[in-house]
Amino acid sequence: MRDGERRLLLISYHFPPSPEVGALRWQHLARFAAERGWALDVVALDPWQLAAPDWSALSDLPIGVAVHGVREGALPLDRLVRRVVALRHRRQARRGAAAGAAAPTLQVARPPSLGVEELRSPLHSSRDALRAFHAWRSYVQQRAWAGHAATVAWQLSRAQRYRGVITCGPPHMAHEAGRMLQHRTGVPLVVDMRDLWSLTPRLSEEIASPLALRLARRHERRVVSAATLIVTNTEPSRLAMQAAYPAARNRIIAILNGYDDEPVPPSEHGRCFIIGYAGSIYLDRDPRPLIHAAAGVIHDLRLGPEELRVEFMGVEPGHATLVAHAAAERGIAEFVRTYPPAPRADVKRFLARATMLASLPLISLSSATDTSIPAKLFEYTRFRAWLLALANPGSATALLLRDTGADLVPPHDVDLIATAIRARYIAFVNGARPERLRLPERFSRRAQALKLFDELERRLPSTRHPSAQ
Repeated sequence: MRDGERRLLLISYHFPPSPEVGALRWQHLARFAAERGWALDVVALDPWQLAAPDWSALSDLPIGVAVHGVREGALPLDRLVRRVVALRHRRQARRGAAAGAAAPTLQVARPPSLGVEELRSPLHSSRDALRAFHAWRSYVQQRAWAGHAATVAWQLSRAQRYRGVITCGPPHMAHEAGRMLQHRTGVPLVVDMRDLWSLTPRLSEEIASPLALRLARRHERRVVSAATLIVTNTEPSRLAMQAAYPAARNRIIAILNGYDDEPVPPSEHGRCFIIGYAGSIYLDRDPRPLIHAAAGVIHDLRLGPEELRVEFMGVEPGHATLVAHAAAERGIAEFVRTYPPAPRADVKRFLARATMLASLPLISLSSATDTSIPAKLFEYTRFRAWLLALANPGSATALLLRDTGADLVPPHDVDLIATAIRARYIAFVNGARPERLRLPERFSRRAQALKLFDELERRLPSTRHPSAQ
């Protein structure tokens, strides 16, 4: 390291050219790091293992950011697991063929995720035993990657003197990689949690086992103990972590994703009132309240698809089928369109066409446990569109959008959602056009990034910004 150079090491499973939303946080923060005089090395998943890398995202990174890929190896059990899964699918296909094709439905027997209060012992049922197995397998695989990442990070640290190592998750075992490096070298550890770890209110159904939480708590306790700074991405998440770890209270802060001020495509509002949603429908994000409410407005006002449509972009094929079926059940199949995941430039053009942009609610999640803010909400505020936020009062989303002019509606109150859509549609027909939603300056990505780097420069050794020296 050159004399006086300030260099950070980031360990994050997701980083450009990964197209995952988890890569965006430090893709943006890397620019602000460079502005503050920080050089950045990154340890991430080997990009050649990505199914669809977005190589254009690399052009958004500052000059000098070096990305070191770490491969994720297959577990010895994987071949056997794949054979068992393939056999099970063949049996299900034969049963389906014998019973006749059935229409897809959102009322699936197995939900996408389970709340932590629903987790059961592996001894409770064969499905719970299988969930425990998948939780253990996922842990072993992530732990193996973290070990390899820590080795690469240690090798880099022998050639560079890092002022700190920053870990970003999920996957949260990236934090364990940073802890291992901190233990070995003494470099200060900064933990950046895009979502809660052991305090998560829900788990993906496949790994929804008490074992997953026990493993998470064990590693989280060690990571929190070792960390110089713990960063959450919402105020409710910060409060939850401080309550769980009171001894670390003064080391836990909140840094939101924030909105950008970069130019976006100009809005193009035609004759049709388009309600848009951009992003995957993951875990329990539920499109049905929005579809049902739109159907009510369409039927009441006797509209045609050239007058009002609901459009989803970034929807995987399985979820697209379920969305289409939900629309058909309400008699508005021709009013609902879905588009597959697309490059970010196409997503921006999609958002620019929308008259109203909607967020989807989580199924069965109370305001007390809804501590996350979908990153897309910040992106929505960059466009001239009315914002329909389906969120519980008191949730992180509701707190962010309070007094901004957004339509905040309880997530499963179809009548109130329909009322909000109807009011905006009638205003649109009468000549009104939406304006960009203005969040306070403190919620900009720049303001949040400055807050983060102020904290780093205060807490890491010998890191005063050159302008302050």
